[in-house]
Amino acid sequence: MFKFRKKREKGHEYNLTYDNLAVPEIHTHEPEDAADEDEKKPGITYDSVAIPEIHIRKR
Repeated sequence: MFKFRKKREKGHEYNLTYDNLAVPEIHTHEPEDAADEDEKKPGITYDSVAIPEIHIRKR
């Protein structure tokens, strides 16, 4: 009736990529050379990759 509620913003379109990471990557736009990038990079072995610990504290 009096419109005391806040106006809702339009929904954001995020592309979340996890790839078994500790913290997900958030992409807001498409990369320019996404198709060529997959062909150039060799595969990665996760046996020797260190995964950092991230501690997020409450405020």
